[in-house]
Amino acid sequence: MIKVHVFHTGAVKVDQAIPLHENNPLAVTGLFRGEDKKMILPVSCYLIEHPKGNILIDTGWDTKYASIRPMEKMGMVDKISGPIISKDEGVDSKLKNCGLQDIDMKAVYLSHMDFDHTSGLRLVKHAKGFYAAREEMADAKKLKLRYVDTWTNIVMIEPFDYVPTGIGPVGRSYDVFQDGSVLLINTPGHSHGHFSVKITGEEKYMILADDAAYLQASFEGRRIPGFTVDNAQAEKSLAWLIACREDPNCIEVLANHDPSITEHTITL
Repeated sequence: MIKVHVFHTGAVKVDQAIPLHENNPLAVTGLFRGEDKKMILPVSCYLIEHPKGNILIDTGWDTKYASIRPMEKMGMVDKISGPIISKDEGVDSKLKNCGLQDIDMKAVYLSHMDFDHTSGLRLVKHAKGFYAAREEMADAKKLKLRYVDTWTNIVMIEPFDYVPTGIGPVGRSYDVFQDGSVLLINTPGHSHGHFSVKITGEEKYMILADDAAYLQASFEGRRIPGFTVDNAQAEKSLAWLIACREDPNCIEVLANHDPSITEHTITL
């Protein structure tokens, strides 16, 4: 039996162009756009309770943002993605509600390294391992305007390597338990190393799309994220997710920032 817990670790205030791609390249910054263009979206992370060990997918916001702005020195990043979180919404509190602690986590896997997905690392720093795709770690070192370092001197993140399996939009994945039950499938576009998670039970499977799609409207309108490193790859990844949604063996495909998705638990 595998259980997947959907946690909401606060929310983020963004321009609508971030979840719903627009032709105006400046729209994602929110510059010269009114409050009517703003959206407040949940920031999700996921606990997978697996017979071979508990793992976290992403960590959401750090609860320190409940009392301070993220980092005044960040400038534009804070203005683009404004954290909203209370002190009891951190991933550590969510684990406690499940009767668990960070030391009970076999690993934390980061779908990508944007700071709304990594800043909660401080709250689970005693997990047994921390991992991100090698491509994602390379970009985090190079692209300082996008990536905010929320891990140095807190945890040591190690790289994992996708292998050619023919699975997913670009045919690359990583098998967490080496049994096909939890696959990290490369869904590039939003970032190079980005993954979505396929979790398979005895008969059915589900997908954690993460930021390859933001909302239900992303699927219905085929709207790729506003921030991409490659639009063509983002479109290919989204098309793969849509095909999964249409598969009768797929229970659900969850986008990370979808306000229509409530916290819940899926048993596979």
